[in-house]
Amino acid sequence: METSQNHSAAEDPNQDLQRTLSFAGADGNQKHEIESDAATLEPFDDKAEHRLINTDDAADMFYWASEFQISVADLKAAIVLNGNSVREVKKYLSI
Repeated sequence: METSQNHSAAEDPNQDLQRTLSFAGADGNQKHEIESDAATLEPFDDKAEHRLINTDDAADMFYWASEFQISVADLKAAIVLNGNSVREVKKYLSI
């Protein structure tokens, strides 16, 4: 059985494979834009951000200090500088 050295494009199975891989983006040269799903996502409303930190309640102070990963003394200082709104304290702490 003789094999011909001159393969045509239709006879070369590797060329079909190359075309398939190239179409699939396996060669790494093709880039596809990621579609935005912003229209399908519901806005995230963090109810806790609209709360006020009760400075008279030690448990509330301890909770928010641990939530922000700071000491109660640092939380008190942040509240003195920015008020007791969770949103303002978060903004001040850059969280």
